[in-house]
Amino acid sequence: MKPNTKQVLEKIDSMNPEEAIESLLSILRSSETWDHKVRVVYLLLQFQDDQKIPFQEIKKVFLEDKHPQLRIALIELLAIRYKDDGIEFLKDQYRNCSDGTVRKNLIEIVGRFDLNGSTPFFIEALGDANIESKKLAVNYLGKAGKKEALVPLIELLHFRNTEIYNILIDSIVRLGKKGHVQTINEYFNTEDPNIKREIPVVLGRIGNKESESLLISLLEDKIPIVRKNSVKALEKIIELKNIKNILDLLNDTDIEVRKETIRVLGIVGSKRAVKPLLEILKEKDIKVRNLARNALYKILSKSKNYEVLYEVIKGRNLDARKEAIKLVGMLKDNNSIDLLIKIFNSKVASLRRYAYKAVLRILDKNVDDLIINGLTDKSWQIRMFCTKILGEMADPTTIKSIFNLIEDENGSVRKAAIDSLIYFKSDRVIGLAKEAINSSNWKIRRAGVKLLIRIGGDESINSLISCLNDDDIYIKSWAAMALGKLKNIDSIEPFISLLKESDDKTRLSAVKALGEIGSKDAIKPLIEILGDDNWDFRKEVEIALNKINPDWMNDL
Repeated sequence: MKPNTKQVLEKIDSMNPEEAIESLLSILRSSETWDHKVRVVYLLLQFQDDQKIPFQEIKKVFLEDKHPQLRIALIELLAIRYKDDGIEFLKDQYRNCSDGTVRKNLIEIVGRFDLNGSTPFFIEALGDANIESKKLAVNYLGKAGKKEALVPLIELLHFRNTEIYNILIDSIVRLGKKGHVQTINEYFNTEDPNIKREIPVVLGRIGNKESESLLISLLEDKIPIVRKNSVKALEKIIELKNIKNILDLLNDTDIEVRKETIRVLGIVGSKRAVKPLLEILKEKDIKVRNLARNALYKILSKSKNYEVLYEVIKGRNLDARKEAIKLVGMLKDNNSIDLLIKIFNSKVASLRRYAYKAVLRILDKNVDDLIINGLTDKSWQIRMFCTKILGEMADPTTIKSIFNLIEDENGSVRKAAIDSLIYFKSDRVIGLAKEAINSSNWKIRRAGVKLLIRIGGDESINSLISCLNDDDIYIKSWAAMALGKLKNIDSIEPFISLLKESDDKTRLSAVKALGEIGSKDAIKPLIEILGDDNWDFRKEVEIALNKINPDWMNDL
């Protein structure tokens, strides 16, 4: 900064207004540095309106100095200090301005200070190459609300510019609501497909009676996107007496129109749509079925009676039955539980699975007597699924009922009972499991061992060790394998004893267990059985020895 400029700026506050203004103008005329000039402009803005700053001089600087930051500062000064003359000057300069940022600022200032008197200017600015400038022009035309802006705005829809789409639609709708809807209606039969596709969007947002009538007419348009946008626009304004016009589109040749129609029917909520939507549940397209199911949920959630769904569930079409089962689950229909339980006995695995999920959703952790009764049903599949459901709920009052099923004649039911009991994480379950391993019934003993193995922990160790002496080879093997995975076994003698059993499965389990435990006291007993006739057995012995000590051969 030149010394004289610096000195002048430092003394501005001490000068009288006339002298200060003249000094600042002098710097504005003579300075070659744009940031000095910008500082001068903002200082000039601080003076009162009656302290005259020559308009012609400011215009001259604007015309001669093209620096963007200086021009932006001058735009504000011209608009604030010279009002009408300043705004008119800026409008004239717009088309000669090559800098997009400056044009944007200029449009913004005109909108702030002369919104209602600048419609032609904003219309001209719609053609601006700068997208932010274009957005400002669109927005201001909507706010100004002048009828002459509507056609240029609608014509802009032709270019399908996604960056200005939302603000453009907003402005057109705003003008339509101010009483200029007739101009919009004139585009009802336009040949421009890009404009025509957006007319339903605009009419829907305007939302008057005339809009509904026009939109219903557009449901038959030859262009699919126009039909789709029309049905979407009707979702909030159509009267229920006219719902048939939307229902007819469920048979449209265009899949996207059909999808939108299904969605809208759910929003409208007319019960007249239930029957045709139920038919759509039969379709192979899973996306279409999902839409129909969700639409039916919205409609039926206001109802108390779901008999129509029960009929579908009992029907023959597999896809429709699945969707109806999901629906009663979504609707939390307690009255459907008995029907869903019967489906547990279906030959179709997917139906059984959906019914199971639906019951869980309906009950939501609340035990139902129908599920308890299902534990004694003659169908093993019903017993199994009811057991699983009670396990998911983990209600302590059902422990004994589930435990009784560990001696069920069906292996899948017994497994479901064990899996369910694990959910409880209860001392009572551990106690029952310990009692079970002393039963004379092999099914009960095996189930008890499996439970103790799954529960794990110190509480299970002693009971499992006692199982190593059981007459049942499976129980001995399972106990040995489970205990072998524990590192806190006090004595390996029970496992050493099992090495002398006649049953190969039991001996093999003991070998693997000793390998997992890793006690060096097991090396000698294992070496002694390396001469076994069974090659696979000898191989497992070597694996166990290597786990305990890779140098075990030194002990030979």
